[in-house]
Formats: sequence, C-alpha cells, structure tokens
Amino acid sequence: MKEVTIVEHEEVQNNQRLPFYFYHSDQAIQSEHWHQGIELNYLIKGKDLCFALEGKTYHFNSGDIWLVNRRKIHSSSGKEENWEYEGLIIDDNFLLSQYSTSINWNLDLLGKNSNENKTAYKKLEKEDIELGKLCHKQLTDARRFMILSHLSFT
Repeated sequence: MKEVTIVEHEEVQNNQRLPFYFYHSDQAIQSEHWHQGIELNYLIKGKDLCFALEGKTYHFNSGDIWLVNRRKIHSSSGKEENWEYEGLIIDDNFLLSQYSTSINWNLDLLGKNSNENKTAYKKLEKEDIELGKLCHKQLTDARRFMILSHLSFT
C-alpha cells in the first residue's frame, strides 16, 4: 500500500499593521507546506540548508536569499544546528491590490549564485538586513513607516 503524504496549507497570520508576516528563527527544519503569499528567505548564518521546492532540492549557505512563489510546495532540512535565518511572506491581497500583474509573477531567485546581477543582489541583501533590523523592534507608527518604505518595488 502506497503511503500518502499530506502537504499542509500554512495559514499565514500577518501583523495587522504590515502587509507581510516576518519571521526570524534558528530552527530551519520545516515540513512540506504551501501558502498564498510570496516568500522571501535570507540565510544569515549557517551552511548547507537543504531547501526542497516543488520536488527539487537546493543547498543554501550564509548570505543566500531565495524566493518561493505563491502556492509552491516547499520544505527545508539539513544537519546544521547553528542556522539563523529570517524571511517574510508577503500578503497576497496586498500584492494584488498594489500590483495587479503580480498574479502572473514567476520570480526566480535561488541564492547568490543564481543571479548574474551581483549589484542588484547586494542591494536586495542590504534591504533585507535593514528590514530585519526594523522588524525585530517594537512596531511604532514611525517604525511602521520606515518598514513600509523598504517595500518600494520601484
């Protein structure tokens, strides 16, 4: 008899005052799941994080940033015990209200070695680091404004 694997749908609970869910963790092991929003991940510290995306496995190391498009099945695993990573899952309703064409987006970023434009990658990494610093602090009106300014896609 064939074993059936159930892939969980993750109900993402955004911060009520931000258009995304932010997370920071040292526990990188995630079972297979999917969600509506686009996910941006940044491995701050650690090596050989195995990230399965739609059945294909990628290996990420410190400084790698990768994206997961909406409704894509993904999971992570590995042997490292000293990972530190953070990320955000952008609210799908926010994306569609601000960028109606985002429904057709198929973003392709799978670590620093997957991008030929090193300048753009460094800029994204800098923005991600700054956004993470802001999201670690208590959310005030002024800090919310600063966080939202980092989400400009122009």
